[in-house]
Amino acid sequence: MTLDEALDELYGAALDEFVAERKRLAKKLGGDDAKDVAALKKPNVAAWVLNQLARRERRDVDLLLDAGHRLRQAQAGVLRGAEKETFEDARRKESDALKRLTKAAERLLRDARGSASASTLAQVDESLRAAAITEEGRELLARGRFTEPLRGSGFDAYTGIDVPKQKPRARTKTDTKSAERREAAAALRELEQRLRAAEREAEKAEKRARAARGDADILAEEVDAAARRLKKLGG
Repeated sequence: MTLDEALDELYGAALDEFVAERKRLAKKLGGDDAKDVAALKKPNVAAWVLNQLARRERRDVDLLLDAGHRLRQAQAGVLRGAEKETFEDARRKESDALKRLTKAAERLLRDARGSASASTLAQVDESLRAAAITEEGRELLARGRFTEPLRGSGFDAYTGIDVPKQKPRARTKTDTKSAERREAAAALRELEQRLRAAEREAEKAEKRARAARGDADILAEEVDAAARRLKKLGG
């Protein structure tokens, strides 16, 4: 077994079986590959759903990735002055693929966990949108190897687009206002990025707190059970 094959098996496993599968595959691989596998983080629920979609809904995943690629091209064309029809067509195809994948995600959650929370579905939807138009996201979705959901931005689709430069001309009052608007937009984007970073850190802290609370609850139950056993034994 190669490392790549082991990763495919691991990220395709049921969420409750991930830890056991990680241990089994690490033992099977041995050497440095085993250490790499053993160090892999268990996906959260949203990431697990994304990995399952990549395997079970391959056609719609491919359609989404293709639509995302076309959308980036169409946006570049619009920025260069092309007509918007191609952009709207790409946007529609992306939206259709997203709807089908979101429904598939809801079915997966209900089958595997009995319910589909709105929060998890929102994370899946946001990740799919980001994956369609970002290089990192496209690779993760194509291979189905998420450990946590992606966070999207309305500016992601423009990343890496090369817009032709125009010849310089005399600066007017309108140009000055346009420059000020661009500066204000850039400041807004920077603040949005800082806000998203702060939100991610807050979310991680909340997750750690929930995990600690869950551990404490489990330990409390164990303490109660031990106390009851001791009482029965006359201690």
